[in-house]
Amino acid sequence: MKSYSTNEVCQMCNVSRKQLRYYEEHGVLSPVPRNDANNYRYYTQQHLCAIVAAKALKNIDMSLAEMKDIIYGRNVEAIQRSIRKQMTASREALEESMIRYEQSTLEYTKLMEAISIFKIHDLKGETDYHYEVVDRPAQSVISLRYRTDFEDADGLDMDYLPLIQTKAQSVNAASLSISALMYITYDHFDSDACSFNNEVHDFKIAVPVADAGPHVQHCDHIPAFQGVSAIHIGSPKNERLCQTYMNLLKWAKAQGYRLENWSVEEWLISPMITNNSDLWMIRVMIPFRGTGIQG
Repeated sequence: MKSYSTNEVCQMCNVSRKQLRYYEEHGVLSPVPRNDANNYRYYTQQHLCAIVAAKALKNIDMSLAEMKDIIYGRNVEAIQRSIRKQMTASREALEESMIRYEQSTLEYTKLMEAISIFKIHDLKGETDYHYEVVDRPAQSVISLRYRTDFEDADGLDMDYLPLIQTKAQSVNAASLSISALMYITYDHFDSDACSFNNEVHDFKIAVPVADAGPHVQHCDHIPAFQGVSAIHIGSPKNERLCQTYMNLLKWAKAQGYRLENWSVEEWLISPMITNNSDLWMIRVMIPFRGTGIQG
């Protein structure tokens, strides 16, 4: 039977001595005999076949244990089962990778929008709130409800931030963005009077997801609506966000719009991606009257 030295096998199969020894030690290669005269290993054509097969299976991320099952498989059905198992794992990995790609793309798009707004803001100054009428599509979210006044001096919004991230990651629902964050406010302001009552009302902290059906814990739904929006840059604290709301309410009233008393705050740049509050950016949206109360 024809035999090959270690150097010959390494050159023919394009593997290192270390890789060759690794295959041998982990049972991918059948026992390699030694030359009685010099104690050198010599490999057979069976070993060459095993190495070629191992390299091919490595290309599809097959584990060593599964490699051995296939290389030394007793029947084609067993080989088929192993390949099917790896095919399923590869498909799941691809789907997960596509989700990460889509999340990164959405994150990049949001940041591009935020950069454009920053440029306009720098040109026009801090008095520009980027008022506009928006047409907002329905959105599935994972949400948590809590109660506090609008200024939230106790910082419950930050207490709930890691909780909502954990909830969104624990359920079987793909988050649309790695830093996506939303708040929904209820009855904190009177849109007709353009005022805040500074009393305790409901908030929801939410993360938009691709799928939040009834089977998903903490699933929620924001209905489609038309309304008005403004951009807030920086920390929402110290009545800064409240002032953005007031200016938006007054602008909307001057345009003759009647609004609901609930709102959606979409963070374009959120604490989930940077701790620099000067860079935080929130799109405040208040629906036109008649949209109804979002539950």
